[in-house]
Amino acid sequence: MATLQRRVQILFDPAQYAALEDEARASKQSVAAVVREAVDERLRRGQRSKEEALARLLARAEAHPNQGPIDWDEEKESFEREYLKDLP
Repeated sequence: MATLQRRVQILFDPAQYAALEDEARASKQSVAAVVREAVDERLRRGQRSKEEALARLLARAEAHPNQGPIDWDEEKESFEREYLKDLP
Protein backbone atom coordinates (compact mmCIF):
# COMPACT_ATOMS: atom_id res chain seq x y z
CA MET A 1 0.00 0.00 0.00
CA ALA A 2 1.20 3.51 -0.74
CA THR A 3 2.20 5.80 2.10
CA LEU A 4 -0.89 7.49 3.46
CA GLN A 5 -0.45 11.25 3.23
CA ARG A 6 -3.86 12.93 3.43
CA ARG A 7 -6.23 13.09 6.35
CA VAL A 8 -9.96 13.46 5.74
CA GLN A 9 -12.67 14.01 8.29
CA ILE A 10 -15.97 12.27 7.58
CA LEU A 11 -19.02 12.44 9.81
CA PHE A 12 -21.32 9.39 9.97
CA ASP A 13 -24.63 8.96 11.69
CA PRO A 14 -24.58 6.47 14.58
CA ALA A 15 -26.11 3.63 12.53
CA GLN A 16 -23.59 4.05 9.70
CA TYR A 17 -20.67 4.09 12.10
CA ALA A 18 -21.95 1.04 13.97
CA ALA A 19 -22.25 -0.82 10.66
CA LEU A 20 -18.69 0.23 9.76
CA GLU A 21 -17.42 -0.98 13.13
CA ASP A 22 -19.21 -4.31 12.65
CA GLU A 23 -17.71 -4.72 9.17
CA ALA A 24 -14.25 -3.77 10.44
CA ARG A 25 -14.48 -6.23 13.32
CA ALA A 26 -15.74 -9.03 11.05
CA SER A 27 -12.95 -8.46 8.52
CA LYS A 28 -10.30 -7.84 11.23
CA GLN A 29 -9.52 -4.39 9.83
CA SER A 30 -9.74 -0.85 11.11
CA VAL A 31 -12.73 1.32 10.28
CA ALA A 32 -10.37 3.48 8.21
CA ALA A 33 -9.27 0.45 6.17
CA VAL A 34 -12.90 -0.47 5.48
CA VAL A 35 -13.62 3.11 4.34
CA ARG A 36 -10.51 3.17 2.10
CA GLU A 37 -11.57 -0.17 0.61
CA ALA A 38 -15.04 1.21 -0.17
CA VAL A 39 -13.53 4.31 -1.79
CA ASP A 40 -11.19 2.15 -3.89
CA GLU A 41 -14.12 0.02 -5.08
CA ARG A 42 -16.16 3.09 -6.01
CA LEU A 43 -13.23 4.51 -8.01
CA ARG A 44 -12.65 1.17 -9.77
CA ARG A 45 -16.35 0.96 -10.64
CA GLY A 46 -16.21 4.42 -12.18
CA GLN A 47 -13.18 3.47 -14.26
CA ARG A 48 -14.83 0.21 -15.38
CA SER A 49 -17.92 2.18 -16.42
CA LYS A 50 -15.81 4.44 -18.62
CA GLU A 51 -14.02 1.48 -20.17
CA GLU A 52 -17.31 -0.35 -20.73
CA ALA A 53 -18.84 2.74 -22.35
CA LEU A 54 -15.93 3.01 -24.77
CA ALA A 55 -16.04 -0.71 -25.56
CA ARG A 56 -19.79 -0.45 -26.15
CA LEU A 57 -19.35 2.44 -28.58
CA LEU A 58 -16.57 0.67 -30.45
CA ALA A 59 -18.53 -2.59 -30.67
CA ARG A 60 -21.57 -0.75 -32.00
CA ALA A 61 -19.47 1.04 -34.60
CA GLU A 62 -17.92 -2.26 -35.72
CA ALA A 63 -21.26 -4.05 -35.86
CA HIS A 64 -22.94 -1.27 -37.86
CA PRO A 65 -20.23 0.53 -39.86
CA ASN A 66 -22.73 2.16 -42.26
CA GLN A 67 -25.16 3.33 -39.58
CA GLY A 68 -24.20 6.96 -39.88
CA PRO A 69 -23.18 9.46 -37.21
CA ILE A 70 -23.76 8.70 -33.56
CA ASP A 71 -26.39 10.75 -31.74
CA TRP A 72 -24.19 11.75 -28.80
CA ASP A 73 -27.05 13.08 -26.66
CA GLU A 74 -28.91 9.79 -27.04
CA GLU A 75 -25.75 7.78 -26.29
CA LYS A 76 -24.99 9.89 -23.22
CA GLU A 77 -28.51 9.39 -21.86
CA SER A 78 -28.25 5.66 -22.49
CA PHE A 79 -24.91 5.41 -20.67
CA GLU A 80 -26.20 7.49 -17.76
CA ARG A 81 -29.30 5.29 -17.40
CA GLU A 82 -27.09 2.20 -17.45
CA TYR A 83 -24.64 3.65 -14.92
CA LEU A 84 -27.18 5.16 -12.56
CA LYS A 85 -29.24 1.98 -12.23
CA ASP A 86 -26.53 0.50 -9.98
CA LEU A 87 -26.19 3.49 -7.67
CA PRO A 88 -28.05 3.56 -4.36
